[in-house]
Amino acid sequence: LKQSSMFHACHDEALRKVVKDMDRIEFQKGDILMKQGDPQDRAFFIAEGQIRRERLVNDRSHQVVDTFGNTDPDQYGNRKIAIGALHVLKQEPSFAHAKCMSNGYLYTMPSDVLQKHLQDASFATQVVHSLSVEVRRQSNHVRWLMRTPLLEQRPKKTNVIAVSLAASVESFYRSGLNAAMNARLSGQWGKLFPNMHIQMPARIMYINGFKGLRQFLDLTVKPDEYSSPTAVRLAAVIAPGIIMTPLSSILEATNAGHMNPEPITTRWMRGISWRMVREVIFGIGLNQMSDYWEERIPHSLVEAEALRNALGSLVAGVCSGYLSHIPHNLSTLKLMTPSKSYMDHLGALVSQSEGRVPHSMSPAARRALATGIAIMFPRAVMIRTAQIVGSFVILNGTINALKYVELPTSI
Repeated sequence: LKQSSMFHACHDEALRKVVKDMDRIEFQKGDILMKQGDPQDRAFFIAEGQIRRERLVNDRSHQVVDTFGNTDPDQYGNRKIAIGALHVLKQEPSFAHAKCMSNGYLYTMPSDVLQKHLQDASFATQVVHSLSVEVRRQSNHVRWLMRTPLLEQRPKKTNVIAVSLAASVESFYRSGLNAAMNARLSGQWGKLFPNMHIQMPARIMYINGFKGLRQFLDLTVKPDEYSSPTAVRLAAVIAPGIIMTPLSSILEATNAGHMNPEPITTRWMRGISWRMVREVIFGIGLNQMSDYWEERIPHSLVEAEALRNALGSLVAGVCSGYLSHIPHNLSTLKLMTPSKSYMDHLGALVSQSEGRVPHSMSPAARRALATGIAIMFPRAVMIRTAQIVGSFVILNGTINALKYVELPTSI
């Protein structure tokens, strides 16, 4: 009790009286200690083991601060051992879910026990003093923070109709910028919106695939049940990109007919290996990374949910667009000119970048610098980034805007 913020300033003799009215409870890994919104009829003080709290906000679960229980003391000597202490007095709704992450034991303080001891004026004064000190400490900090790690981001509820509408709009935006990007790489313009009778339905299936697979894997895969939960989370995060690569290849092939006369049944396989890398980056950006950055935008900067969603998608789009650009260039060049190897295409990109390097440098230095420029500042990177940013904002923004509409089909 002395290590909790509520009782750290209380005298030992007063706390001994409280302890006599508390019960010891053992818990097992996976036990649910309490559910968000249930009446907080008792507070929990963890003696051994670890508890994780998750709060549901806007249909998505967020990890609150970090693990409670076996943690190191902070600079004031307090440890995160108390759960529900601030809601127990009047049995207010619980702030967040609490799940046991290991075996252990704790002590419970029922609401009526706390009320009984607060009748003692001396003890009540000590509790008020403890809380006053804690309020001063936290005056310049957020009392609770949503800081879910990237691989542990939980999905929002997905409505197939909302996703399909968003993908329909986004398919035209993506096709137009794809044509501009291909022209920048090849020097030859094609149609802005070719084969939209193929592109639009394929894009609808593609985006629904990313969102639906995320939901499915979140519901069926339980990383904490495995010996290496981080590896399982990573596999679940990259799986949608790998699974959706064939569909993405069909979409890309519809845009390359002006450069590659092969039948689409052959053309879609060109550049598939680097395209898979690009799709993994795209999937993480569209799903986990957009939510990750939306969660971290300071509320003091932006309060509106729609704007926070757009800004999160924008930051994720910039990151994904930049990181996926070289894989995109290589897969696209291989698609348009399959007779050349990946190394030949990379060499051509480096040669193009040599024009941006001063001729006063030695040939070896020019080539080395051109290689760095081709990789770090690749050709058409601004178009690619604008495409991904726009796609993320359109998709996530439309889905978020329609989540309150009573549409019939949800995943």
